[in-house]
Amino acid sequence: REAIWIAVPIVMLLTGLATWLLAGRALRPVRAITEQTGRIRSGTLHERVPVPASHDEISALASEMNDMLDRLHSDDRRRRQFVADASHELRSPIASIHTQAEVALAHIDDPDTRDLAAGVLAEAERLGTVVDDLLALARHDEALAPPGGVVDLDDIVIAAAARPRRVPIDTGRVSGGQVRGRPDELTRTVTHLLDNAARHAASAVRVSLATVGDRVELTVDDDGPGVDPADRARIFERFVRLDEARVRDGGGAGLGLAVVATVVTAAGGSVTVTDSDLGGARFVATFPTPAPRT
Repeated sequence: REAIWIAVPIVMLLTGLATWLLAGRALRPVRAITEQTGRIRSGTLHERVPVPASHDEISALASEMNDMLDRLHSDDRRRRQFVADASHELRSPIASIHTQAEVALAHIDDPDTRDLAAGVLAEAERLGTVVDDLLALARHDEALAPPGGVVDLDDIVIAAAARPRRVPIDTGRVSGGQVRGRPDELTRTVTHLLDNAARHAASAVRVSLATVGDRVELTVDDDGPGVDPADRARIFERFVRLDEARVRDGGGAGLGLAVVATVVTAAGGSVTVTDSDLGGARFVATFPTPAPRT
């Protein structure tokens, strides 16, 4: 009897321990599949889950998941390639329309025809901006954007602010700041921020640039209606246009701020929108300073 009382708990303990070890070993592939699935995002559809060599139901599940990821990746690449190809092919006819409208404005004296040419020119410029934005987004989606060098962001800000707009842009608070990126993409980012502020401002836009520690902060303030807190996250999504913006935006496509967020994030920074001390919206784009060469 004493032997049984001693042996039974020991056997039960050993049995439970063996069961726990065997179950953990059997479920280890499931844990690896779960962890890898959690890491896969829209930009990492090329990754695959590990397939165990057990040739059982778990192995079959992992293989089927990889087949599904193959199909999703293929469909995603075709969609993004279509956007990139369409944007690229549209550039030539848009440039042709733009040139012909400029020639008409320069050589035609009839007022009605000049008004028509001016309208065509304005629409061609806006369509060209939309196409360039689509191409930039598709390039980043496909991770095809080439690496950039060190750029003086203050030069880009000053040049972009000098373009004529509906309201003046105060650049008195722009100081030196270097970031790493492509000049064309940074120019597009700054231009979109300034155009957005000028479009919604009542009478003033202020841009600031400063290097704070290891970060470069670009701030754009306006005295417009601001952005409702409920819309501050989705305003950077693609093709999102707020109701108020639909009235005053003149038919914008809702891609400008999406391009800003994409370029800034790809550079290792972030962009946010808050309330401005001018009474409107404050957009803050933060970039990391370039690492020193060794």
